[in-house]
Amino acid sequence: MATISDPPEESISLFCDITGLSRAEAITRLKANNNDLQRASEEFFEDPGSQKYKWDESQFSMDRQGEVNDTGISFNIQGPDELAPTSYQNNTAPTRPPSRANNPSPFGAPANAAEEDANLERALAESAAESGIQLQEAGIVDNETNLKYFGPANRPQYETEQWAMVHTKSTMDTIKTDPNPSERKRNPEAPAFLRQTKDHRVGSILSIYHKIPLVRNILLQCGTPARNYGHNSEWWRGQPILKHEHLAAMARGETIWGDEAHPEFAEELHRLMAFLDRTERAYGTVDGLIDTKAIDPSFGAWMPDVEEKLFDAIKEEASNNPDCDLEPMTTIGTILPCAQPSSDASQSEGDADSYNDEERDTPFVFLDLQLDHEQYAWVNTFYDALDYLLWSHALSLDHSFPDDANYAVLSKAAEVVTVRLGGSGLSKPCEIPAVFYVDRYMKDRKDLALKFQTYMRFIKKKLRGYDLLGANLVRCHGQRCHRVNGLDDGPHDLFTCLNGIIKHTERLMQRQTRSAQWRHYYDQMETGSELSFEDLFGIHTWSGPYKFLPEEEERMEKWKEVIDGCKKKIENLRTDLAKLVDAKEAYSEYMKIIAKRLTCQENEVDDENFVFRSTPAHHPEYWNPTNKYSLRGVALTNELAYVCVRQDADLMDFDESSRSKDQWWKIGFSSSDAAPVKAEKTTLEDVLHAAGTESKYPILVYASEAAMETEPILLSDALRMFVRADNRSFRQELDQEQNQEQQPAPSLQPSGVTAEDLSHVPVLSPGKRKHSIGSSVATHGSSRDGLDDVDLTFDDQEQLLDHQTGTSFYEEAANSSTQPDRIGGIGESLANCQPNENEYQPIGLGQEDPNKKQSSTEVRDEAEYNSAEEMQTFNAGPVPSKSPEMQERTGGSAPFLARPGPGTQSDPVDMMDIDLEVEHHEG
Repeated sequence: MATISDPPEESISLFCDITGLSRAEAITRLKANNNDLQRASEEFFEDPGSQKYKWDESQFSMDRQGEVNDTGISFNIQGPDELAPTSYQNNTAPTRPPSRANNPSPFGAPANAAEEDANLERALAESAAESGIQLQEAGIVDNETNLKYFGPANRPQYETEQWAMVHTKSTMDTIKTDPNPSERKRNPEAPAFLRQTKDHRVGSILSIYHKIPLVRNILLQCGTPARNYGHNSEWWRGQPILKHEHLAAMARGETIWGDEAHPEFAEELHRLMAFLDRTERAYGTVDGLIDTKAIDPSFGAWMPDVEEKLFDAIKEEASNNPDCDLEPMTTIGTILPCAQPSSDASQSEGDADSYNDEERDTPFVFLDLQLDHEQYAWVNTFYDALDYLLWSHALSLDHSFPDDANYAVLSKAAEVVTVRLGGSGLSKPCEIPAVFYVDRYMKDRKDLALKFQTYMRFIKKKLRGYDLLGANLVRCHGQRCHRVNGLDDGPHDLFTCLNGIIKHTERLMQRQTRSAQWRHYYDQMETGSELSFEDLFGIHTWSGPYKFLPEEEERMEKWKEVIDGCKKKIENLRTDLAKLVDAKEAYSEYMKIIAKRLTCQENEVDDENFVFRSTPAHHPEYWNPTNKYSLRGVALTNELAYVCVRQDADLMDFDESSRSKDQWWKIGFSSSDAAPVKAEKTTLEDVLHAAGTESKYPILVYASEAAMETEPILLSDALRMFVRADNRSFRQELDQEQNQEQQPAPSLQPSGVTAEDLSHVPVLSPGKRKHSIGSSVATHGSSRDGLDDVDLTFDDQEQLLDHQTGTSFYEEAANSSTQPDRIGGIGESLANCQPNENEYQPIGLGQEDPNKKQSSTEVRDEAEYNSAEEMQTFNAGPVPSKSPEMQERTGGSAPFLARPGPGTQSDPVDMMDIDLEVEHHEG
């Protein structure tokens, strides 16, 4: 391995200033990290009290047993070495005895096997880096879970096919990076969406819910509203925004654990809804919401059913706010007995009460269809799946019916129905309806539902009987038929047996014919006659003349009768099976007729095949359901979903009034594609085809027209400030990308961090672990600091232009650096939240161009927002003294809020639209 040279003098002095270490230890740490200042700094702040790079002289004053020797200088004679045993329990070579020193010098021998492995890995990495070789890691691939495990090969045996070469983690991270800001800018016509980086579809569900005004209102009112929602320029990427008191504790150097280190569920849910309302980004992520205790109580130790936990958390948080009414999303299911109560007059009153007690109500928001493989084999439509869930006893022929059987009805249907096809998943294409009627399962139609169950059970019994009859017809019941059919002695069907008998008999007849032919030529040779060429050809091809003996004639006739009999049986068998098929098709068609009832309007199906208006079989009560729901979204995978967006009536042209006011969008994020962000218009036909064929476990969201016509509530002032701050951060990303394209690419430096980047890093005390003020939670602008001396003001445009006379330090930092400091980025530039000189509002879905006339709702919204801005304009008071963590560094600009100069103390200070002391006002 090549010798590592001494680090540069600039890196040594800067590392000493940051950490407060001695020069010798700083050099040791830098050389141990390949002179990488960034990596050495991260190692120090992860464990400032480590003794790894310090020489422990106390070890030399201890005796052989590790106890302190206070008797002065003495000479201990070491006894003979104890030899290792001749046999070991394992086959590995014995290691050397451990060192007496608990913390040896980095220049000495490693103390244990772990340090030895670490040194070896570091040596290999440094050697590969100098040679320009990209390292790869070897792992074991589990064929069932497709997971990769890294570590020493300490098992006694591995399967050969389980070994595979995989990319290093750095390479994988590079593949999953987000696209450039310009590629993440939302098309004004397309809806913003939420992506998920793990194997669930919570982001897709919330993206669909946001386009349903009723659900959007409920989610915005779920839980206790916050006075301030904080800001983090990397929040859209999944970084958390913590509460102010937790950030304040981190600023004081305290350690936060458990729940305090994770965002609140209700606040994160509000941020996501507001983000989808007004963002200029094409997408965000729900990773912050998944990281909450309400969804992941173990914080990553084990992954629950995230989609189910989402609805559990919503129900729990809804109880914390009296304004949040979850009833429109709640469906109440009731379990009823299939057996009707006895009409005998002698029935006691107690028996009637016991019958009523059998009704059990179950409220639910999320319906998970847990069906097995056998049930899914009968599922051809979405209604079939619901039938087998709610009517499982009747449709299971192994269960008694109607005695001891129950079925489920819906006592109250929600305005929004969310269904996941779970269990074993779809086994074949499924027909998904664009319009869903729930009347088939309502309690007021329970008599019809029970009648449908009875008919369907009867049909299933008939179909099963035909299947058993067909299996019995083709089954061969012969005990010794293998002697004549040429087959092995085992179970076989009648077709195979009869065909085998025919082939075996034909071989016997062929053998008899050849025997007669050979006898003809043999008799000719016995008489001394010479064989001609034609005779030889006949012998070779078995085509010569022959004559059967009387007994041979008799055998040939019997064999012909056997063949004819077998062929006749095959023909009769095929006729019987064809009749069974016709009967099964007739009952299957009848099953389709029953499956269509109470699922569509009378004029939507063929009269001759389903309605039978002119016949006694016509029943008007079987048609024209009233509880109508339309499909609003489909979540297929964690990378693909479809959402339906209702266009604003004020924005629709007169010519478009006759068209559908709903537009379907295909949304998603696929990191493996060249253009990962997908927001494309699509058609309803494509959506229905994809919903029934492209996923085994699709999630379907249906909503009533009342849910779609609900008036959306206005965002609170705090949520508007949050989205406005995030939009400003995104505009700075766009400006930074544009500046980088215009400027020549800077020369690359060997270290990941420069001295200028670390010039604003505060010196941390050695006791800060977990989430501290220098952690990633507090960086990138993650701040809820309620500094009383700073005015968080929204001024009008003229005041804003007068105030912004120069370029702040944060604007210069944003233009000069390509990414936030990983170590010292404590409180990223709050200029991310300052308005640009030419501020603009995004034109989202359902909004007009600013030059056009606004609707009454938009005028009221804007007026309320302007009044909220005026309420938050106040002058700065005297500047209180700061704690050492919050003070500016000498000789450089402050990494936190820049205080206004003396000449501007009397003017309003426009810093950031976040203030914990400002009350927000609901719209």
